[in-house]
Amino acid sequence: MYPLQSFFIICNTALLILLALILIKDHYHKPSAILGAVLSLGAAGMGMFAIALEWEWWVLEIPLNFLIAATPLAFWLLSKALFEEKFSWKWTYVLVYVACLAAGTIGHYVTFGDFRGMIHWFMRSDVAHGAMGLIPLILINSVLVVLAVYIALRDWRVDLVESRRRARMVSVLLAGLVILGITAVEFLGLGTPRSNLAGVFISGFFFILILGICVRYLGFGREQPIQPTFDLFPSQTPEEVNAEEGTHGAVVIDELRRLMVEEKVYREEGFTIRRLADKLNIREYQLRRLINGHLGFRNFNSFLNQYRIEEVARQLVAPETRHLPVLSIALDMGYRSLSPFNKAFKEIKGMTPTEFRTHYKLGPAASDQADSHLSSQDNKRR
Repeated sequence: MYPLQSFFIICNTALLILLALILIKDHYHKPSAILGAVLSLGAAGMGMFAIALEWEWWVLEIPLNFLIAATPLAFWLLSKALFEEKFSWKWTYVLVYVACLAAGTIGHYVTFGDFRGMIHWFMRSDVAHGAMGLIPLILINSVLVVLAVYIALRDWRVDLVESRRRARMVSVLLAGLVILGITAVEFLGLGTPRSNLAGVFISGFFFILILGICVRYLGFGREQPIQPTFDLFPSQTPEEVNAEEGTHGAVVIDELRRLMVEEKVYREEGFTIRRLADKLNIREYQLRRLINGHLGFRNFNSFLNQYRIEEVARQLVAPETRHLPVLSIALDMGYRSLSPFNKAFKEIKGMTPTEFRTHYKLGPAASDQADSHLSSQDNKRR
């Protein structure tokens, strides 16, 4: 190994460990910070394998294998934590990790004849029993990476936070392609020695990439480091929007409220932010900025659901419409199927549409209470 490659690997490992320690120390209560730390430590573990090889620290093999096995899972979950509005831990994630660990352990034994794991990828070891034993591991890891990219791109059209929209298209997509590319190259290169020049180039590329991440998100060289709340994608403030849009923004917001409250344009099936921007005669990015900055919504579907669900709730208890089936009311509000409607209704109201209707069928007093509640919601939006 060239001295320059050793320098890059040591620097990469040190920066990644530092990043992980800062994330855990200052933001341990944030799932995205924890997952970012695990991903950093997993990437550092791969570099430490090269160091362990060079300095013959064989005792690190097993713990590093356990750490590296969590890396694809952490990448997938980090995408969920960053780009889904609500993220929660599930015990099934542990099963996915166990599957990754089992596939890696068994695959390496079948392929190389021992349990030394990731160390073979760096050694480019000769294949003992056929490389097909690694296919399950590669498939699992590739599926997790593809899922992470899918999650990042799935809601790109309805995301109202500009910084998060850029991250969806660049960071995760680029990272996913890089991971898949490296996996394919390493697999196809098994049993063939890697040139030292290629090793220097790869480690140097990642050194620049990791250093850039640390400068961007840890604030190296700036007075203010990463935000105390660890909000990588903050919403714009009304002051920021006003500085960009001027008095025109307030006029658009008033017209937007009129379209939603009086014309109820949200009842159109498949209603999109582009269609709403056309009605307001402004560009999409301007409308995203105004809704996010002035109204506080981070997702266009959430913005629509607030109006749609309040109107559905009104019709569920109104004497003239309470006899209508829930599905008919949902379709009339612009929903294409019952599943997303039920999910949105329960998130906003805390109960299913049927439970809501039953709850407010107790008598005139309850109906008045429902009308009062719905009116107060309208007033808040105005």
